[in-house]
Amino acid sequence: MTEQQVRTGRRAVRLPAATGEAPPDGARKTAKAEAGGRKRADAVREAVLQAALECYGVFGYDGTSTRAVADRANVTHTLVLYHFRSKEDLWIAALDKALASYEEAISPILDGNEGMCPGIRLRHFIEQFVRFSARYPQIHRIMTMEGNQDTPRLEWVIDNHLRAHYEKVRDLIRRAQDEGTVRDCDATRLYYFIVGSAGTLFTLSTEYKALTGRDVFSETEILRNLAFLYEIVFVAT
Repeated sequence: MTEQQVRTGRRAVRLPAATGEAPPDGARKTAKAEAGGRKRADAVREAVLQAALECYGVFGYDGTSTRAVADRANVTHTLVLYHFRSKEDLWIAALDKALASYEEAISPILDGNEGMCPGIRLRHFIEQFVRFSARYPQIHRIMTMEGNQDTPRLEWVIDNHLRAHYEKVRDLIRRAQDEGTVRDCDATRLYYFIVGSAGTLFTLSTEYKALTGRDVFSETEILRNLAFLYEIVFVAT
């Protein structure tokens, strides 16, 4: 200690890292390792969810196993079960993630834009739905299979995603019909026509290309199919 410290009885104290001093090397390495571990875990989770969508879309729920998903994601079966406790949990997580991303993109159209007329909003909805179907053709395949079965999975997706979506789009169709921009018909039938027409081409993309020579995922074909949908749904002005 210095002579002044002896006289005053004070001891020099090292300031803590929070005041600006760099943390010890060990702490830095630990934080870096933890961040790296989280990134790897997130990457594994994303790979598993994408693989699950692909497997459920091709083989259905009954034809898919968590081992098959692990093989497709190129990870161990143990890692799949670490992140998702069961095949049903994995199904729900995969659908939830994909549908949540869609709802985030579509909510400004269905919930906002009060200054925009219903017909224009419906056009924007149709375009977003077509592009979502092109990005996630597995969703339409999965829901085609699940929609014919009375299962807890169908009940879950209806309660958590489909019912609110159906009601919002149906009501938007009715408002567009009231303003005279959409053909006069049963709004529910038109809802299912839009959803079915938008999704089926991407679901049957291989067949479509074999018969027509066209790539349904190309921007040109997407725009042509959008124009055709608009022709059927909207009243010519």
